Amino acid sequence: MSAKHFSALASHKFPHILQLAVLGFFAGALNGLLGAAGGILLVTLLPVLDKSASYTANPKDLMVLSLCVMLPVTLMSFLLYWGQGHTPDLSLLSVITLPAIAGGWLGAYLMKKIPRNLLKKLFGILVALAGVRMLLS
Repeated sequence: MSAKHFSALASHKFPHILQLAVLGFFAGALNGLLGAAGGILLVTLLPVLDKSASYTANPKDLMVLSLCVMLPVTLMSFLLYWGQGHTPDLSLLSVITLPAIAGGWLGAYLMKKIPRNLLKKLFGILVALAGVRMLLS
């Protein structure tokens, strides 16, 4: 982290930093408990708690921040699950992983080209459809 990042953090008041830390805790807990949803919590609540950040002007920055936070959280959750004896189906893992990486690259590339309002709507539709499916199954 650069001095610029530390000075930006230092400009926040303690209660605000505490709010962000609590949000991070609950995002990690949701991800560990459900295997997902931590990033959704961050993308939904971070702009409400931190209106001064750069991602309020560009929601795409918010997606990047969420990914950076959730990557180590997801790795930690996986290691704990694995340590408890839960192992992924290696045949599915081998079939899904490489195409998922390619899809991640394509999505990150397309994110630069798609207007942010459309991205927000697509994200909202995806979350809503996932929620309806979970409620009905």
